[in-house]
Amino acid sequence: MPKEDVRPESILEAVKKIDIVAELLDEKNKNNLKMIVEGKVSGGKQIGPYARLLTYAPGEVIMNQGEWGGNTFYFSLDNELEVYVEDDAGKKRKVGAVPPGTCFGEMSILAGVPRNATVVSSDNGRDATVLEMVRPALRLLRSLKSFAERVDQTYRLHGLGNSIATIQKEAGAALSAIELVGLGNLAQFMAYGKHHLLIEEGKPIEKLFLIRNGWVRRVRGVPIYRDITESAASSTLIPEDFLGAGNCLGLEALGGQANWQYSAELMARSEVLEIPLAELRSDPALCGRVQEAFADFSLADDDTSLQARAEPRGVAAAEKEISTGIVDGVNLLITDMDKVHGQSRLLRRGIHIERPVKVGSDAMQHVLSPSVCMHCKDPECLTGCPTGAIFRDPKGQVDIDPKTCIGCFDCATQCPYNAISMFPREAPPSAPVDFVSRFTRLFSFSSTAPAPLVAEGEDMVAIKCNLCEATPLNPAGASRPAYSCEENCPTGALVRVNPQEYFGEIEKTLGLVFRDQTHAIGRNIHKSDPVARLWHFGGILGTLIITALIGWAVYRYGFAQPLRGTWLTMRWVTGLVGLAGIAGVMTYPVRKPIYRRRAGALRYWLLAHIYLGVIAGIVLLFHGGSHGGGLLTATLMISFDLVILSGLFGLACYFIAPRIMTSIEGDPLLIEDLEGRRTELREELAGINGKADEQLRDLVERRLRRHFFSLSYLMRQYLQREELSALLAKARLEFKNEMATLDDKEKRNLFLRAIERTATLRRVESLIYLHRLLRVWIAPHVISTSLMLALLFAHIVQVVFFNVR
Repeated sequence: MPKEDVRPESILEAVKKIDIVAELLDEKNKNNLKMIVEGKVSGGKQIGPYARLLTYAPGEVIMNQGEWGGNTFYFSLDNELEVYVEDDAGKKRKVGAVPPGTCFGEMSILAGVPRNATVVSSDNGRDATVLEMVRPALRLLRSLKSFAERVDQTYRLHGLGNSIATIQKEAGAALSAIELVGLGNLAQFMAYGKHHLLIEEGKPIEKLFLIRNGWVRRVRGVPIYRDITESAASSTLIPEDFLGAGNCLGLEALGGQANWQYSAELMARSEVLEIPLAELRSDPALCGRVQEAFADFSLADDDTSLQARAEPRGVAAAEKEISTGIVDGVNLLITDMDKVHGQSRLLRRGIHIERPVKVGSDAMQHVLSPSVCMHCKDPECLTGCPTGAIFRDPKGQVDIDPKTCIGCFDCATQCPYNAISMFPREAPPSAPVDFVSRFTRLFSFSSTAPAPLVAEGEDMVAIKCNLCEATPLNPAGASRPAYSCEENCPTGALVRVNPQEYFGEIEKTLGLVFRDQTHAIGRNIHKSDPVARLWHFGGILGTLIITALIGWAVYRYGFAQPLRGTWLTMRWVTGLVGLAGIAGVMTYPVRKPIYRRRAGALRYWLLAHIYLGVIAGIVLLFHGGSHGGGLLTATLMISFDLVILSGLFGLACYFIAPRIMTSIEGDPLLIEDLEGRRTELREELAGINGKADEQLRDLVERRLRRHFFSLSYLMRQYLQREELSALLAKARLEFKNEMATLDDKEKRNLFLRAIERTATLRRVESLIYLHRLLRVWIAPHVISTSLMLALLFAHIVQVVFFNVR
C-alpha cells in the first residue's frame, strides 16, 4: 500500500514541480489552486481537496491494465515509472516509461474506457512519489492552456492508435502492418459534437470518414435539419438511414463517384477517423487495399443513393433510440409495455418507443426505458460532480459514494434521464401499516403516492440504481449478475439488456469494427425465454399426465376401494395430491416479498403458481366427485372454485388489458394522470353547458351523451383502437347534420367543442377502466383464497377427527 500525504503544503510543493500546470500558480487561478490543494467549505459541507501525494515502494503497482479508473489520474514527480501491456495470451511486456512531470491515466476519464496499460514504480531501489488527482480537478486543469493542449494532443493520439489497432485486429491479412502504419500517418482523429454537419450533399468528396464512435444520420434530397420521420407518409418519400460505429463514408469516391450523394449529420458526440483522399490516392496500392478492406466491414457504401431504405416505422424507432441516447446505455432497463400490469411511476415514466417486433415485421412492440440509471458511457452526472462522489467501479458501472456526496443536487439536475433522486440522509420514521390499511389497499385503484418534496435545508444524499451491487443479490463469486427489478417482475416485463443487440433496427446499422463491448450482456427474455418455455412444456405435460392417471385410477378402483397392497383409497390420494398442489401454490406469496436476495425469478414462480393451481383444481374436482357433501364441504368447494375463477380472470386481465392499453394510449399514462384529465374534461363540458342555450343543451344531452356514453362506443375504443385524432375526426363527421341545424356560429363552435371533449372523455374513461381492470380481481382472489384456506383447515381437522374416532 502506498504512503499517503494530504498536507496542503506538500501538495503545493508537488504542483510547483509540474511544468504543464505551472499556470495554476498564476494569480487568476488561485481559487482553482486552492480547491485542488485545500478544498473549501460550502453550505457547511467540505468540497475537496482534489489531490493527494502517494509514495510507492520500488516495483509497486500504481494502476492496472483493464481496471476502470474513471475517477483518478496522476502526475509522476521524482522517479521514472515503467509501463507494461498485457497481450491476449496474458504475457506482459514493457512498452515504455513515464518520466517525472508527466500526466498519465487521464485517458480513462476522457474516453470512458478501462486503463490500457499497467504502470509500476521502477524497481531501482528508490521510492516513487506521484500526485493523484480526482476527476473534478481535470475540469479545472483544462482551463490551463498548456495542459489543455497537451491533453487534446494525447487524446487524439490515443484515439488514432486505438482505431488503427482495432482495424488491424478486424481486417486481419487484408492490411499489412506497413500499410496500417501508412494509414495512421495519413489519418487524423477528430471528435465532433451533436448536430455537426459532417457531409453536405453535392459537395466534392475529399475525405473518407470512418466512424469510430457515435451515430450519423444520412438524408438525400432535403435539408439535413428537416425532421423527416414525423410521419410514415413523409418518410416514404425521402431516402434516409442511420449509421453507427464501424461504417466508412466516402468509399464510393474510390470507385469513381466525385460528389456526395447525401448529407450526413452527427446525432451525438462522435469520434471520426478522417483520411484525406488526395494523400491516399498518391499510394495506389494502399488505396486499393483500403477500399477492399473497409468495404468488407462497412455498410455505408452498400446503397449510397439511400433508395433501398428501411421500413419507415423502423427508421422512426431507430431515430428516437439514437436521439434520446438510450442506445448508448451501458446497462439499459427496458419495459415491454404489453406485459406491464402495475401502475407505478417506474413502469410508466420514461422514454416510450413503438418499434417493429423484428426488422420487416408488421407487428409492433411498445417498449419503455424507465427513468433508471443506464450507466452511460459519458455520464454528465459523473463529469459535473464537484466532490468526485460519483465514480466508475471496477466493473465500469457508475455509482455514488454516500460518504463523499454533499447533497448539492448538481447530479440530479444534470441527468437527462431523471435517474438520480435526492433523499434525506436520515429518513423520517415511516408510519406503521396496520391490517386494516393493508386490507383496504386491496380495493384501491390508485398508484402509490409520490414521496413528499424535501425541504431546502435538509441534509440530502443522491441515490440511484447501482445494479444491486453490494447486496445479497450479487454475492462474491456469483456466476451471473442479478437485478432486483428483473428478478421480481412477475410477468417478465422488465429486462436489462445491451441496447445495441436488443434493438434490431440499431444492430443492423453497425459496422463490424468498433462495436462496443462494455455493454451488459443479458438474455433478452422479451425475444426468447427458454426457461419459461420449459415451464410451459412441463406444466402442460404434467397437467395432462396427472389428469389421465387420476381419471384412470378412479375408473379402475373407484373412490372407496383401497389401492392394491395399501389402505389408501382414491379419495385419500386425490385429497393428498390436491393438498400438496395447494401447498405448492402458496409458495408464490411466500416468495413474492423476497427482494434483496436470490430466490429465483418471480416470473417462473408465477408460472409454477398457475400450473400447480390448475393441477390442484382438477385433482380436487375428482376428489369432490358428484357428491356435494355437507355444508362445510360444499362451501369449501365453492370457495375453491372462486379462487380458480378469480385467478384465471386475473391472468386474462394481465394478458389482454396491457396490450389493448398500449395500442390505445400511445405514451404510457398513470391512472392519476387520466383521472386528472377526466376532471378537466368534465369541467370544460360543464362550462360549455353553462354557455349553451336550451336548444344546444338538449342536443348535447339527447344526442351526444347518449351516443358517446353508450356501451357500444366504449367497446369501440377497445376493438378499433383508433388514434385520438382519427377518433375526433370521425366524431365530428357523425354529427355533421346536427351541426348544420345550428344557425349561429358561436353555437356551432360550442357544439364542436362539446363533441371533441365528450369523445375524448370517453377515450380517457376507457383507459381508466383498463387500469382498474388490472386490480379489480385481486381483492376477490385474496378474500376467496383466505376463506378457502380457513375452510380447508377445518375440513382436514374434520376428516382426521372422524377417521381417528
